[in-house]
Amino acid sequence: MVTRRATLVGAMSLAGVSVLRPGTAIAAGTTPVIFAAAHPDDETLAMSVAIAKHAAAGQAVHVLLLTDGEGSGVIGSLNGTTTSKWWGVRHVPSAEGYAPLTPADLAAARVRELTTALKSLFAGLPGSVTLHRAGLPDGGVTTSTARAAILSLADEIAPGAAVRIKGHSHAVDDHRDHIAIGQALVALSAEDPTRFSDRRHYILPHYWSDPRLSRVAYAWDMPGDASIAARARNACNSYRSWAPANGHYAIGYHSVPEMFDALTGNIRSMYHS
Repeated sequence: MVTRRATLVGAMSLAGVSVLRPGTAIAAGTTPVIFAAAHPDDETLAMSVAIAKHAAAGQAVHVLLLTDGEGSGVIGSLNGTTTSKWWGVRHVPSAEGYAPLTPADLAAARVRELTTALKSLFAGLPGSVTLHRAGLPDGGVTTSTARAAILSLADEIAPGAAVRIKGHSHAVDDHRDHIAIGQALVALSAEDPTRFSDRRHYILPHYWSDPRLSRVAYAWDMPGDASIAARARNACNSYRSWAPANGHYAIGYHSVPEMFDALTGNIRSMYHS
């Protein structure tokens, strides 16, 4: 793996980790794309089909993780203080071979799940996929900090040139981190409509029947072929791997099993512009 650092507005730092060798056949003349996700699993639940399709088309894909997801309430379930809605019983860490998790442990495990999921999406495809972590506080993302992170990455990968920006919806979502990212995309597009003309807001499965959809012109990224659909399902499965001895705690499925079930039951990604 190759790690590099860049400076963000506001003295933040952005670490970019290549999770795939440089693409073997990046299509000439293609514009790089940034997928901005608030937490590990958002990239799979909201954007997996789109990520895989971009990689399959031989494009340079950059996944920007704004937070490591250390603030998730699922830590109580994993530590046995609350009942797991996925397992239906309380975990007993001492009997299951692991120590109770700290927020730092949870964050590291969540990033491992995301990295595995991304590899499931693009392995063997001609494009390149790079993971970047902004290290913002879970639950504390603002429009300003999200905008700074996205712009800094755009300037790094394509100085002054066009970049396609994708991320969460600001119109059909309730999580403040997601809304902040959506608002940041809108701000960047308004500030430089030529450079950021290609903007999409992806909607999590939880909101696929939300009444607020009537306010936006939504559409679907469909798999197109069985391979893309299989990759999206495999990415979902990365979030249900339970192997505590190896640092895998199925955090995604412990947290939002209903969203993973909705996606695996009908592989697609919903978005609006």
